[in-house]
Amino acid sequence: MKTQRIMNALVVLSFVVLSSFRHSYVQDVEIDIILPHSGNFNEWIITFTDGTNTYTFETDDDTFDSGILGTIPLGIYTVNFNSPYFSYENFDILVYDGGEIVSRGTTYSTDLTLYNVVIGDEPNIQIDAGY
Repeated sequence: MKTQRIMNALVVLSFVVLSSFRHSYVQDVEIDIILPHSGNFNEWIITFTDGTNTYTFETDDDTFDSGILGTIPLGIYTVNFNSPYFSYENFDILVYDGGEIVSRGTTYSTDLTLYNVVIGDEPNIQIDAGY
């Protein structure tokens, strides 16, 4: 009986150690972004917050209309989109993972915040203007 308890404790301890090891070595994933197809409205500050870490990326009209926004670890984030164009243009913002929409928002104000956004192995953000 005592041996069984020790074995159970060792199994639980092994899972805890393996989980900690795996979590500390999680690879960052690249976030693809598609900005408005018109080539206009490309100034964005996009902030990902996971409770302890914040990752901020910026784009502008000289940057690109699509490409790699940056890299962050897999996880669940609060994502804030901020742009100077909101006062006269509306935007539909979609966050995909593996081709599936995981979060979506339409904004009519100075910024948009999406909550509990899952960033998995194949994240992609698409921003469409004129809604």
